[in-house]
Amino acid sequence: MEKIRFFDVCCGVGNSAVKPRPGVAELLADMDRFGVERALVYHNCMNTLGAESTNRELPRMLREEDPEHRLTGALCILPSQCPELPPPDRFFAAMKENFCSAITLDPFNHRYVPCRLTLGAYLDVAEKRRIPVLLNAFAGKWNDLYAFLREFPRLQCIFHGGDKWGNDRYIRPLLEAYPGARVELAGYWVPEGIADLARAYGPERILWGSGFPQYNQGSSMLQLKQSGLDEAAIALIAGQNFENMLEAAQC
Repeated sequence: MEKIRFFDVCCGVGNSAVKPRPGVAELLADMDRFGVERALVYHNCMNTLGAESTNRELPRMLREEDPEHRLTGALCILPSQCPELPPPDRFFAAMKENFCSAITLDPFNHRYVPCRLTLGAYLDVAEKRRIPVLLNAFAGKWNDLYAFLREFPRLQCIFHGGDKWGNDRYIRPLLEAYPGARVELAGYWVPEGIADLARAYGPERILWGSGFPQYNQGSSMLQLKQSGLDEAAIALIAGQNFENMLEAAQC
């Protein structure tokens, strides 16, 4: 098998006063150990430090601690009715200079209902710009995720597919209904499940993510490499699919 370029779409970095967490240096060391070229990162402590603080801290970390620019960040959005963040046009225009190319949200910790009424101002712009939207906050909250995507059916979004058990009865209807939705594989430990998903919906709909720091990158890489898919499909899932999303995004 030729060298595969891995782009991890599920990594958390950043410390807090509550509990020590791995930072940029620790993630880069793991990436070097396992041969991961790039990663999409969110701040580990959005839930305790809030969106405003982590939206300042994450770009600072990437600027100062990632000189080779192997990481790209996901900024956190909030309801537009509380003017805590810049207006949508300014928010998205500043993403590139902040070393970020995706957005995320944490409604259940930030105490709002994730719907068009609260987030439409930001997510309508994200949809037009084809900005990737990371939906890790909905992990295990399938009813909420289904309701959210009914309101934003054309988003280019990434939802979490694993929790150590098979979730295909949750995953597959979303892939069937929403062409812009992709599933990432952190914690998706289902024998032959990756190949089966790829056969059903195409390898283009699947992204590789490790779930760092909860999981290490090596175990999920091995599962993908041993999935039984051909090299072209593995290369798509490992990194090319997300590279294609970034190329299509306007930020």
